[in-house]
Amino acid sequence: MTIASERKPIDFPVRCELPFPGEDLSYVLYGSGGCSLFDARKLDELGGIDEIYEPAYVEDLDLGFRGWQQGWPSVFVAGARVVHQHRATTSRYYTPEILDRILELNYLRFLVRTIGSRPVFRRLWREAVKRLNLLSAQTNPNPAALWALSQAWRAPFWATRIPAPVLPDDHILAIGSGAVTVVPGHMPRNKPVVLVATPYLPFPLAHGGAVRMYNLMRRAAPDYDQVLVSFAGDSREAPSELLEICCEVVLVKRPGTHLLPSTSRPDIVEEFDSPAFHAALRQTVHKWKPALAQLEFTQMAQYAADCAPAKTILVEHDVTLDLYQQLLAQGDDWELRRQLERWVRFETAAWGRVDRVVTMSEKDRGLVSGRAHVVCLPNGVDLERFRPVGGIPDPRRLLFIGSFAHLPNLLAVDFFLREAWPQLKACGATLHIIAGARHQFYLDRYRDRVQPDLAQRGIEIEDFVADVRPAYERATLVVAPLVASAGTNIKIMEAMAMGKAVVSTPAGINGLDLNPGADVMIANSGAEMARAILDLLENPERRQAMEREARLTVERTFDWDVVGRRQKQLYEELT
Repeated sequence: MTIASERKPIDFPVRCELPFPGEDLSYVLYGSGGCSLFDARKLDELGGIDEIYEPAYVEDLDLGFRGWQQGWPSVFVAGARVVHQHRATTSRYYTPEILDRILELNYLRFLVRTIGSRPVFRRLWREAVKRLNLLSAQTNPNPAALWALSQAWRAPFWATRIPAPVLPDDHILAIGSGAVTVVPGHMPRNKPVVLVATPYLPFPLAHGGAVRMYNLMRRAAPDYDQVLVSFAGDSREAPSELLEICCEVVLVKRPGTHLLPSTSRPDIVEEFDSPAFHAALRQTVHKWKPALAQLEFTQMAQYAADCAPAKTILVEHDVTLDLYQQLLAQGDDWELRRQLERWVRFETAAWGRVDRVVTMSEKDRGLVSGRAHVVCLPNGVDLERFRPVGGIPDPRRLLFIGSFAHLPNLLAVDFFLREAWPQLKACGATLHIIAGARHQFYLDRYRDRVQPDLAQRGIEIEDFVADVRPAYERATLVVAPLVASAGTNIKIMEAMAMGKAVVSTPAGINGLDLNPGADVMIANSGAEMARAILDLLENPERRQAMEREARLTVERTFDWDVVGRRQKQLYEELT
């Protein structure tokens, strides 16, 4: 049962949401009077059911909300089975018209008697009266709405003293908005609890950030009870891969709008600022009492205060202000400059709000050093999953993997097609681009910034691919033509682990300690990149030597198991 977060202006403010697959113990505003189980002691402490709601309706909402105010959640229990015939009793004594009147009036009474926050009350009362006016002004006016409006003047007489709440009303409404889904994972094993808060699900492995989060969570699972709180899309089904390594997965629906408030913070920070996520995080911390809370990606630093008293770690997948400085170096842009100014303020302040900052490279560590307690935990690669298969690749087939949701990947494709592709296309090369989920959406979103010409002979483009290994196997070479990059490029490591020769710009191997000419080929211009690619295509012995060296390098340096052990040391240090 939730206060409906997405409804038409004339819809009743409260509705029953259908559960998602696997959902259990999700937070709800109240249990319906026809299918609830109450703690008798708590029911007595609340003073029982308020008799102002006689004969029926909204008394259960009032009871649940008052329980929340005292810190006693109502939860949905998937295993419960109840047979409830709606209005089977009340319809024997009252007509449907009278019952509709009672429902509308009792909701107004609930707002007056139970909502303690004046700003929240004013907002909900205004919405309720507006809805009743709309229903009354229809061609066929709603009699129940007309009657409820005629009684609204009695509101001052309904008021009663409200006990001091433990939880604020806006927290309760956010947690019961229908945006929060709880899915249990494996049973807790009495291990220290680590809460991981993410802007994107760590699985499927749709981008480098997901690859890092999932691999390190998988390696932490034997030693820690992990709880994941993550933004998710409309389909809030928790992948089984996450349930296997987490005690609980809490999914929060992202706000469905790009109409962001004008503030001094970066746009992406505002985009991920959600009352439901704040509430879900606080409730999860209260429930699980984690020793550590790990915030993945810079924009999630805004949730650090919600994690108290847990120690906090901010994982800087990219030092974002560095990325924007690189983008500006490609050409002055008013919007980029404005966002950079905001990132400098937000990101540098964020480093001081957490107990540790984790960077992907020593270069990034140097950018943060002196402003926070910072440690470098580099990216890695799954050496068992990504390994050479010894097959013969397709002739002259090039591969680029990079989600178009990340602007630098689009800029990289545009640079490559303008500066290097003409020579390669003339030699019969094929360019395979794996552009990530909804790549056409991001092409449209960034079209004012970049418009790569993808409608050319020899270019194959795919959306999200669950398993990229076959694409690596078919490729003769992997290219990384980035012109701006922060953090480190996991796709470089995966390609090297697959035993593939890589041709990259300096930005493509940003933060990676690699040996140019042996581990990878480095090109400083499009023309140099085209020459390097053609040279490796025409000289298989040279290419094969680089492939062997690439695999040896990742085995020595970029094993997720090694990174996982270093992360465990960090956890132990903080706890």
